[in-house]
Amino acid sequence: MEINGQPLYHFSCSQDVIRLQNKYALFKRVLNILFSVTFDEGFDEALMTQALNKLFERHDCLRLRFVQQGKETMQYFEKERKVGKIPSLRLDSNDAYEAFFRRFRRKPTDVAKGDVLRVVYAVNPDGKKMVICKISHYVADTYGIGVLVADLLAVYAALRDGKELPPAPGSFEEIIRKDNEYRNDATALERDRDFYRDYYFNRHPEHPVYCGTHGNRSDRWLKYKHKGEFGLPYLFVRCDTDPFQFAVPNSITQAAEKWCTDNGISMTAFFLMSFSLALSLINDRERRMANVLILNCRGTVADRKTAGTKCSAVAAVTDIDYGKSFQDLANVMAGEHNEFFRHTRLSYLDMEKMQHDAWKFSMLRFLNCAGFSYIPFTAPDGVTFQLHSNGKGALVTYIAIMHDVKRNEVFINYDVQKLLVTPAQLVDFQNVYNRVMEKVLAHPDAPLNELF
Repeated sequence: MEINGQPLYHFSCSQDVIRLQNKYALFKRVLNILFSVTFDEGFDEALMTQALNKLFERHDCLRLRFVQQGKETMQYFEKERKVGKIPSLRLDSNDAYEAFFRRFRRKPTDVAKGDVLRVVYAVNPDGKKMVICKISHYVADTYGIGVLVADLLAVYAALRDGKELPPAPGSFEEIIRKDNEYRNDATALERDRDFYRDYYFNRHPEHPVYCGTHGNRSDRWLKYKHKGEFGLPYLFVRCDTDPFQFAVPNSITQAAEKWCTDNGISMTAFFLMSFSLALSLINDRERRMANVLILNCRGTVADRKTAGTKCSAVAAVTDIDYGKSFQDLANVMAGEHNEFFRHTRLSYLDMEKMQHDAWKFSMLRFLNCAGFSYIPFTAPDGVTFQLHSNGKGALVTYIAIMHDVKRNEVFINYDVQKLLVTPAQLVDFQNVYNRVMEKVLAHPDAPLNELF
């Protein structure tokens, strides 16, 4: 099928996850991802607009258009698109700054009209110029936003300095095309089903348990726990979310980079295994957890060069054996995640059915603990990249770990449900998280029951 001379594509498995969130969410802004880039020394708005238009040329995910075909929403890639008129604002006070973000995040992008990225130029209360963006989750995820920001900064610098543009990014249309082909490949589908049957029935046959950053100190969670619930119902947690940011001590970041390099384990696996251990400790040493709902599943170099959304609901299970070392557990987690990257193309409903068959309930009907993203990026001196809360998140807790590779700085951004997690509880959790990372880096081969 074609439209306007361009091939029509079904949604990818990753986009289906976003579609279901949008279908059942009370607040459609769950589809918004807000981010900003702040320039200490300012920028040329005309040149930045030129760079943004180059971004639309270079990243085909920004040229996606969605159309209704019968009962199904489908998509195609427009040949060209411009960024349009960009408003320029001065936000002189903190109140004005906060009020702007409340307004900006409230209305979702209109993907049916090709409105997938909105941009505003602003001067913040500190007098620094910002590029503030709102992008549809259908076309990009948090890792992909890192790809977009890195390319925008590189293109802007090339235009400013009269140099050649950097190498072009990957093609999201090619990823969508391969995903559509996969759905028609019965052998490949059955191979992925076999992997998850083994994962749920044999490797993790016992149902995982919800654990939150609030531990057992949330009255609302305890009501469900006393009823014998395994997770928090989806409808229960869709309320207001608040953002928090913590800087990881530089000593931890440096030690983690060295340990990961020496042991061939990704920084994602290190931060995630440490996070799981911290969750276990504040939840009375719970040993079996469903701690990741969403993965930015970029298993190939081509995936990592593409900004298009590649998140998948795989409902991973983390087993904490306190008789083993952090090294042992991290190796298991890293190995499983490498397997996930090769088997993350099943539909949401396929995954849900297998979990029901294995455990008599599905983690995908519940929001278990956290969505987790690791975003490495490199920003020039005097430039800051920041993710912002949309205020109506669809997860109990969302964690975005932003690693500025050039400065070797790590910031952990949380978006947490107000009715479940208090600021004091989150501060306590982050202190436990830091203590876990310090101890396991100092003694990675020691049994956990000797450290905690």
